[in-house]
Amino acid sequence: MSQGRLSEIFGKSTLRQDTLLRTLGIYKAAEDVLPLLSKDAMDSLKAYAAGINEWIKTSDQLPIEFVVHGIEPEPWSIVDSIAWSKMFALNLAGNYRDEIIKFISASRLTKAQLQTFYPRSNISKQDLTYQTNSNESTIAELIKLTNEMESSLKIGGQYVGSNAWVVSGTLTASGAPILANDPHLGLQIPSLWYALSQKGDKLSADGMSLVGLPIVIFGKNQSISWGGTNMMADVQDLYIETMNLNKPNSYLENGQWKAFDIRTEYIKVKADFPAALRASIKDVKIKIRSTTNGPLISDVIDGLKLPISLRWTALESNDTTYEAFYRLNYATNWLEFKTALSKHVAPALNFLYADKDNNIGMLGAGKIPIRASGDGSMPMSNANPMSAWTGYLTLNELPQYYNPPQGFLVNANNDIADHSYKNFISSGFAPDDRANRIQQMLKDSIKNSRLMTPQMMLDIQNDEMDLSTQKLLDYLRQFQATNKKQETALEVLRTWDSVASRNSVAATIYYGWLRKIRSRIFQDELKEYWNKNNNYEYLSISNKLTANDIAKLVKDNTLWCDIKSTPQLESCKDVLLLALEDTLSEMSKFKGDDIGNWHWGEVQHTFYAHIPFSQIKIIKNLFERKVKVGGAQNSINVATSYFDANEGYINVFAAGFRQIIEMKQDNVIHLLMNSTGQSGQVASRHFDDMVVPFSTAQMLSLSNEVPAKKQLTLLSTNEGNH
Repeated sequence: MSQGRLSEIFGKSTLRQDTLLRTLGIYKAAEDVLPLLSKDAMDSLKAYAAGINEWIKTSDQLPIEFVVHGIEPEPWSIVDSIAWSKMFALNLAGNYRDEIIKFISASRLTKAQLQTFYPRSNISKQDLTYQTNSNESTIAELIKLTNEMESSLKIGGQYVGSNAWVVSGTLTASGAPILANDPHLGLQIPSLWYALSQKGDKLSADGMSLVGLPIVIFGKNQSISWGGTNMMADVQDLYIETMNLNKPNSYLENGQWKAFDIRTEYIKVKADFPAALRASIKDVKIKIRSTTNGPLISDVIDGLKLPISLRWTALESNDTTYEAFYRLNYATNWLEFKTALSKHVAPALNFLYADKDNNIGMLGAGKIPIRASGDGSMPMSNANPMSAWTGYLTLNELPQYYNPPQGFLVNANNDIADHSYKNFISSGFAPDDRANRIQQMLKDSIKNSRLMTPQMMLDIQNDEMDLSTQKLLDYLRQFQATNKKQETALEVLRTWDSVASRNSVAATIYYGWLRKIRSRIFQDELKEYWNKNNNYEYLSISNKLTANDIAKLVKDNTLWCDIKSTPQLESCKDVLLLALEDTLSEMSKFKGDDIGNWHWGEVQHTFYAHIPFSQIKIIKNLFERKVKVGGAQNSINVATSYFDANEGYINVFAAGFRQIIEMKQDNVIHLLMNSTGQSGQVASRHFDDMVVPFSTAQMLSLSNEVPAKKQLTLLSTNEGNH
């Protein structure tokens, strides 16, 4: 994937994805990192690669993925590890898609309509200094391509992030600080994560790592523990380049014409099945043009005449992120922790910290660009000198907290800066609902003088109350039904506690109704603007609005509610009742007429897709896994689902693992659970033996010692701490 060579295995279906990844130059950027690494960091990568390659040489049998596709693995290289860390950064950075959506919206919507989705933006049509009309459909293809990356390769998504918090020992039963962390990514099997424990003369580290890397990403060593969340920082900018019409291979840079940096690459493409009976496909030649800002991603889309380059911190030449994580594994105190993270570049993360001396902390790390002007939320003309990056925020210029008076620190991809903070980080933070719920539960324990335990942290990680529901729910409860079925549904909602548990019927009604409200309100106008060529999902921009935003719109009886295809002027109450009827009809078809049977856990399931066998119908059921779940997009136990008429709500984006670490002096308690299993081999019992325990709030205990046969004990919310 990182090399842009998927088409060698999967054929033409992945050609566009390969072209984008080649254009971004992920692998080339990884190669540029190597001279920046210390000898020790390089040695760790070399040893890891040597171990993999020795296994390849001596193994009796390759995994079935290789057998089915008739291929053998190439030797692993140190660049492969670095490149995969950059793919992780790509996973957490989706600014450029948001820029394109805003760019098209600004050219198509009225100023009043635009304010609905971008209330703090002063953009109007007059602000657009470049023509979009002739490029709209092709620009939208860039968004479509990123959506393909998200669905098929699990790269990216909305509010890609995590929950993490740390509690001081002054608030715990043991007197030691506790750190909890559960990162959220697109779900797949095998998991992107694996557990590891490393012991050496100078190293004693345990925790979770990304497959492809030899170091602990989030975990502990003998002195400190650490976790992380996506900072949601704006680290990507798009630039509209000015081309020289007389010299098409040059562009305007600081008032002078400059030649593009051009390289040619060839993508090998496997013939369609059965490949043995088909003529081989000629290698696809692609020309990749780059400016001083970065690659022209517009070249990926045929027919897009607007030259758009991408600047992204992960493609900068001084990316020392691997060095930062390597040093982090050896850090023994807050100062060494900060020193290690001063090397961190991408992805921008919030790190949470606890140590055996009962110190806790949180800081932002990563390269955040300083812009001459603006916030980078729209593509800018590179001819404008005010669009340039003038530098980066240093580690000390990013938000950080150490031993705060409240005794705890929390982040759930929300803005961690206080009101006095002046530097720009992002305009795309996640809503505060998850963070507020975590804080609510911690404060409740403090108020009631309950000393906290790892078990209580696990209860918080699996909490399914959705605070985002409350304003809209209060409004919906006031509705008067027009038939018996509506009244039954409304009665269920009137007693709902906003907990999206598996046995909740109200959750099914509420989330279905919200989805239909969103569709009913925006479908006609946005379809007219966004879907003229049927090339874009017109409701994408409406997903920017939270349930609170929707509540305000309907309370204000917004003109969005008027159905344009009818002569009368519909009110929002009219439209909301239509949406309720849509919901009840849809769920009756899916689950039957008895509303009492519409339990959330019966209509929503987590889906672990297998790459690549989920694409092959005849064998996909052998490799995919499904499990019934509760939770919602804004509950701590995250479940981001889409609705399928045949399958119900399919959760494809949630926690990839959970981890809880209590830093006691003598016997550190370290609990963890991966989302699927520790093995990538489908024949192994460890391929999927964590799927059910993970979904039912169980944890494995990772002891300090590493005996020959490690004993793993279960900690369950049902069984208590034992």
